Amino acid sequence: MINIVAKITPKAALFDDCKGRLQSILAATRAEPGCNRFELFASKEQRCLFLVEQFESQAALDEHYAKPYTKAVFAFYENALAVPVEVEVVEEF
Repeated sequence: MINIVAKITPKAALFDDCKGRLQSILAATRAEPGCNRFELFASKEQRCLFLVEQFESQAALDEHYAKPYTKAVFAFYENALAVPVEVEVVEEF
């Protein structure tokens, strides 16, 4: 099992666009084989977005990263982020 928390900090002017793009891939990602959890949260001040993800295996996560809709979000990130995405792989106790 792979558990990930990703902190996404878009440029202020692109926050809503970034949030919308992520919202648009939630259902498709949740339907992927091997995806147990894919949830989007925003900080109270609407500055950062957080993806909480759980995939069954590295292979399932790699398949997610290979999807056209995921690649499109990553391409958007190239010019939309204030800082690089911070990804933490976390363990459940």
